Amino acid sequence: MKKIIITFLLLSVSFCTQAKPIIFDTDMAIDDWAALLYLLRYKSADVVAVTISASGEAHCDAAKENAASLLDLPKKVKRDIPVACGDDYPLDGYFVFPQAWRTDSDKLSGVIIAKSKRLPSSKHAADVIHESIIAADEPVIIVATGPLTNIAQWLERYPEDKSKLSQLVIMGGTVDAPGNIIVPMFTPGHPNKTAEWNFFVDPLAADKVFSAALPITLVGLDITNTVRVTKKVAEEFKETTTTPPAIFWGLVLEKNDWFIDSGEYYFWDTLAAMIAVEPDLCEGDMQQLKVMYQTTDTPWQQTTDNNMPKKRWDGKPRNHLNAATAGTLVKDENAPSIKVCRETQPEKIFRKFKDVLNR
Repeated sequence: MKKIIITFLLLSVSFCTQAKPIIFDTDMAIDDWAALLYLLRYKSADVVAVTISASGEAHCDAAKENAASLLDLPKKVKRDIPVACGDDYPLDGYFVFPQAWRTDSDKLSGVIIAKSKRLPSSKHAADVIHESIIAADEPVIIVATGPLTNIAQWLERYPEDKSKLSQLVIMGGTVDAPGNIIVPMFTPGHPNKTAEWNFFVDPLAADKVFSAALPITLVGLDITNTVRVTKKVAEEFKETTTTPPAIFWGLVLEKNDWFIDSGEYYFWDTLAAMIAVEPDLCEGDMQQLKVMYQTTDTPWQQTTDNNMPKKRWDGKPRNHLNAATAGTLVKDENAPSIKVCRETQPEKIFRKFKDVLNR
């Protein structure tokens, strides 16, 4: 009888700690690398797909190659994790990240990493999201850390998948904190003071996702501004690197010492990944919000790429969007409620990140 009870308890513990299936939708910028490595190393996370938001910081081909290489860094990562791209352009508008950021993202900040033999998927990211959700044995968590282009197109193609989603954790937007579009050396004089970059680049996609009545947790600037990566944080991490993922991240921190010294680097996407697997790291409130995307005939050229196709994904003419308001979150009593993260535990965040990557 005792053996039966012990066996039952062991099975119960195993069931309770079963890894959560996670789709990582990412634009593969600096903090996305850390977020992906964290999810791969976290014991109760099961990354089932990596989809590239190619309207974001990294370009499609480079992002797929870099994602595949990062998948190889931790030991015993499944070989069949699909890596796929979505559209190269936002649903509407002509906005882009600064070219210098995109180049740095494509090159992993100059850190050399072995090229993977994994073959990327030729399917569209929206289709890979759908197939991964259907194949999962339980509801899936999506962690979206770039523009929401892929997520909006997945919802458009496969609205029946919504019931199979456990949680959509989004890094993007800001409710009460100032926007981050104006960056010294890159976007001086920009008119937008109220948006965050992921929502600014594809605000139509963000609004479509917000209106879809999904179980959304928003990890925006309201909370990410509390987790600044300081010189002290970086030095403490580099002193303890023992595993390939940790060694890689230590080298990234060295290459980006100028970024850290600027005081402008925060744990944006990494915090979103950590909250996805440990929701208690997010303290917040429920809000009803929509995303602004007004059109204009006088575009702001500084963050505009006029070489984008003149037709959108749906065949309609592509519009220029008002740079001063694009991506701004405003309250709307008719919008579905979402959870907005406000507070976390910065010391615990950095300590846990260090421990998980070095485990």
